[in-house]
Amino acid sequence: MGGALVLLLAAGSPSWAGLPDAAWSSAFPIPLPGLPAVRPPVPSLPAFAALPPVPVVVFKGLSIKGVQFSRTERIPESLVAAIDRTEKTLLLSLYDLRLTAVADALLRAKARGVDVRLVYDESHTTPAAPNAGSGPSPEYQSLLAGGVPVRILKGGGSFGIMHNKFAVFDGELLATGSFNWTDAADQKNFENAIFRSDAALAAGFTQYWTWMWGLAHDPAAANAAAGPAGAGLGAPPADALKPVAFAGGNYPRYAFSPEGGVEDLLVDALGRSKRTIDVAIFSLYSQRVADALIAAKARGVVVRVVSDISQSRRSQPVLSLSNAGVGLRLSAGRGGTGVLHHKFAIVDGAWLMTGSYNFSQNAELYNFENDLFTVTPGEVAAYGGEFAAVWEQAHAPAQGELPAPKSL
Repeated sequence: MGGALVLLLAAGSPSWAGLPDAAWSSAFPIPLPGLPAVRPPVPSLPAFAALPPVPVVVFKGLSIKGVQFSRTERIPESLVAAIDRTEKTLLLSLYDLRLTAVADALLRAKARGVDVRLVYDESHTTPAAPNAGSGPSPEYQSLLAGGVPVRILKGGGSFGIMHNKFAVFDGELLATGSFNWTDAADQKNFENAIFRSDAALAAGFTQYWTWMWGLAHDPAAANAAAGPAGAGLGAPPADALKPVAFAGGNYPRYAFSPEGGVEDLLVDALGRSKRTIDVAIFSLYSQRVADALIAAKARGVVVRVVSDISQSRRSQPVLSLSNAGVGLRLSAGRGGTGVLHHKFAIVDGAWLMTGSYNFSQNAELYNFENDLFTVTPGEVAAYGGEFAAVWEQAHAPAQGELPAPKSL
């Protein structure tokens, strides 16, 4: 990995590996009770010692668990630790920032000479209308007051947003995933974060960040300069190597929106599935993705989808999954107080897509988004364990929890 030192956790370490969850991961794949047998037959449950360990990355002498979930880890602690080890550059692309400890760490980094720069979603910089939300966060305002260079960016169309949640530390360490840098993500939602000490991956995300920085504008000029209008921006940076091999297909390590072809990559991988597909998704509004899941079920693949209940109430594609008999459950976040905010898919227990990208036309055509693709066994297995946990706590749709069919 570009010369970076990557360590593996011992398989017997319960504090890091989370083996009880990983043991039930469909990454192996194991059908849950009540589901039909997978074809072809799968092996019996592997012993704990045989499970792929969760990767750990090393950054400036700091060991960071490479895959983290808000259900089991305190992701902000890893972010603060990485920020405090950063020496030269810290490039941020954030939809929202509402973590005081993280903002304080960013200001410490700037004070010691780190070049900290932020691309931020424009909708989180405008004053809130009366009785309508909180407006710019104190943490965002503290960065402005502290002299951190900030540029703001909106997506295209009527509803496009800058939806990324990633950071590149010293051009060496990447942090990305579904995790918004907020208290709600930390305390209420089902979220994921993935850390990679990979120079090539960091370089790709840096190129994307630089592209966005060039499109963005100073917050003080927000009323004078319109954001991107949608199509016509030019293609975002892409990974031309496509080194991620799965089922006869070749995939990039990363892909970006808008108009970076993420949906094409996902549909292609779903079309290659032979055994299992597990999806945990905040919002699924792409009928094309839903149709690919339905087609997989029709050819004998065991398909399971967990979606956020608040989004599914408005989604005709989710309704189509239910009507086709696809395994579908809904979740309202941890303890029913937040949201299921994941955006990942696991195919045949061997291929993983994760990032900020919801399965929607907005994410594909108008939002600034990122996704990472991997076949690394420890990463795939960790997400499989998380899927099993959220599937277990979710429920089958009840009356009124899915939309009424559209009339012809």
